[in-house]
Amino acid sequence: MLEKAVVASADEDGRAHLGRVGAHLAKQAPDFDARNYGFARLSDLAEASGILEVERVGDHPKVVMVKLKAGRR
Repeated sequence: MLEKAVVASADEDGRAHLGRVGAHLAKQAPDFDARNYGFARLSDLAEASGILEVERVGDHPKVVMVKLKAGRR
């Protein structure tokens, strides 16, 4: 589900804003909540998933961008 949301939200470089990924997840599975998987935030789940590269850009607030790891698509 997370992989599909990243693909659906990604730009031409394959990077997706984590907020958009979260919005896509909410539309596809309204009951989705990172806390159900033991994580306080979606960014924590993304980092622990093992399928995503997570990059924080900017200063205040930091923007979280994600991309599928090489070989995932």
